[in-house]
Amino acid sequence: MIRYAGVRTALAASLALALLAPMVTAQEPGARLTGILLSEGDGAPVDGAVVSVDGPDGVVVWETLSNSSGAFSLPLPPPGTYRVRVSRIGYESWTSGPVRIDSAQATGPLRLEVPVRAVPLPELMVTEQTDCPTTPEERRRAFELYESVLPALVSMSAEEVFDSLVVRLDRPVRVWRRGSFRYVQDTVTVVVPKALNNAAPTHLEAFGYAEAVNDSTTTFYAPDGEALASPGFLATHCLSTTKAEDEVTAGLSFQPRLDRDVVDVQGVLWIDTVAVEPQKLEFRYTSLRPFLRRYLLPNLESHVLSRRQEELGRRVRFHAIELIESDYGGALHFERIEGGGWLVREWRIVRPRLAIFFRSDVVLGAYVQPKAVPLTHSGRILAIFRSQRDKGGR
Repeated sequence: MIRYAGVRTALAASLALALLAPMVTAQEPGARLTGILLSEGDGAPVDGAVVSVDGPDGVVVWETLSNSSGAFSLPLPPPGTYRVRVSRIGYESWTSGPVRIDSAQATGPLRLEVPVRAVPLPELMVTEQTDCPTTPEERRRAFELYESVLPALVSMSAEEVFDSLVVRLDRPVRVWRRGSFRYVQDTVTVVVPKALNNAAPTHLEAFGYAEAVNDSTTTFYAPDGEALASPGFLATHCLSTTKAEDEVTAGLSFQPRLDRDVVDVQGVLWIDTVAVEPQKLEFRYTSLRPFLRRYLLPNLESHVLSRRQEELGRRVRFHAIELIESDYGGALHFERIEGGGWLVREWRIVRPRLAIFFRSDVVLGAYVQPKAVPLTHSGRILAIFRSQRDKGGR
């Protein structure tokens, strides 16, 4: 939303009391925080308002839009203390006091009477614009599409259901060949607790989808179901919708918010709208160049200057990193399994590696060209071993 200088608290105290009264069961599967926004006085529905639930650190936990009837519905966050924000372009906004969500029985939807007071926009100075440039109607469609597959995304935590998975991996391996290290593709079958060796959602939110292991090696992560279903994903990404080639498929698009300064992901989650099932996720990495320049380039430059200076001459020129960012990303294919859960059945991820190419030019002389080259990792689950706790497994 657009924030304006001079915006004051505008909602009545009765709104805060209404928020504090209900007690909701945070542990119930599929439990939701629901309510309706009505205009104080005439009781007219307040549509197109952004309803946000913020955690103690101010990070958005969940966010949605009220519909034409003023109703809103959010996945219930874990037990704790939160604040609720209601915002609408052109109107005064409001943030509640602390709202406690605990394990008591729900009393029903919240009925919130909102004093809707228009703010004359030309008289205000815009101080900050939204980093998610979508219309309220577009955001509403995206949130509805996201929440329709949220149960499937949440279920993609294999270690809670399986003892192990048999996975075939096709991965690059570094070998010494003809006097230098080279990468070759190697296929291996392994037994693992989960399909993708991914970082925790909180780690992805804080540090992004890539991290440096040492001066020459990096690890890249993928936005699996657990990552997509996390509150942090909504806090760090903008959602929108994308049309598909057929009428039964819809695309849920996501891209990093503008303030993200780490390697992140953008892409489309393709959803079967008839069966309400996730089908495939296509994504690519963003902000790769600053990451490679910061963590890998200094070591490569040092290596060149210490070992190749005599060969190249006293003067060595380093060019900017050659990188086509759209070449790097991947695709995940989802599948429903017995018992109603979901997992990533097959995946392909292309990650960058920084290499050095030596050039010679009559005018420039010897120079070094750092270049990102692709490394492809792919895998497929061959067999599933259910845990002893799951009696209906295979």
